[in-house]
Amino acid sequence: MRKRRGFTLIELLVVIAIIATLAAILFPVFAQARDRARMATCISNMRQMGSAFMMYAQDYDETFPYIRFHGNGATKGLFTITWKNAIRPYVRTLDVFACPSNPFSRTVAGMPGTAGNTVPGMNAEGWEVEPEQRMPISYSMNSCASTWYPADTKEGQSGGALRMAQLSRPADIILVAEQKTIWPDTHPAQLWSQCYAIFAHPTGQVGVFIFHDGHAKPKKWLSTLYPLTENNWELQPNPDPNNRNIKGPLGCQETAPASSASKEFQAKECLAYQ
Repeated sequence: MRKRRGFTLIELLVVIAIIATLAAILFPVFAQARDRARMATCISNMRQMGSAFMMYAQDYDETFPYIRFHGNGATKGLFTITWKNAIRPYVRTLDVFACPSNPFSRTVAGMPGTAGNTVPGMNAEGWEVEPEQRMPISYSMNSCASTWYPADTKEGQSGGALRMAQLSRPADIILVAEQKTIWPDTHPAQLWSQCYAIFAHPTGQVGVFIFHDGHAKPKKWLSTLYPLTENNWELQPNPDPNNRNIKGPLGCQETAPASSASKEFQAKECLAYQ
């Protein structure tokens, strides 16, 4: 009777090495596929929001919602009302406001949020007025197109809400961008002064943006700012190539770095989104 021969130690080590090599090759592929799937969900969510904005504007005499209607902050007792609350009736579910790629999108009901120190579970502004007592962190409106001051303040009322008639290039002006803080507003200065707030998808290191005609698409963050004469933040960029001032409604007055290669963009937090 022939004696059964087992694997030698060398043969086992060879098999283990092959499995480890395959795992090293396949795991990044699986991770990229997962990231692409999550990004696709985010784009779908933002397309729904784009449609919601258009329906809101049609119902309100071609006027976009304020960024904030009341209050400023996500601490308990403020009962802040934001654009997300305004367009909520036009979307299927509250979770449309959550991008699964964003590490802060999964919020805990009733957990207040604080500015500048986001931790998982925090809610964005507007959470207290929702039945679920939640408001996901993922998206913010462009405060260089619409003022960030609440509608019930003197500053907010001085400029009023943005109207469609004010848009000369709606397909090029950012309406909503991705965000990692509780704020309902974002602005171009975050690209160099508050880089911790910027969210970029691992696939391509891009953000996804909604534009004022309702369409959504991914784009490199710095390409939304440069060239400054064609930036996607201002309603009407200055055509002077030497101009670095970014102007908008009350609350948006910024001086941008000279170029995308400027030292302001070289900080570790800023390089993370590039």
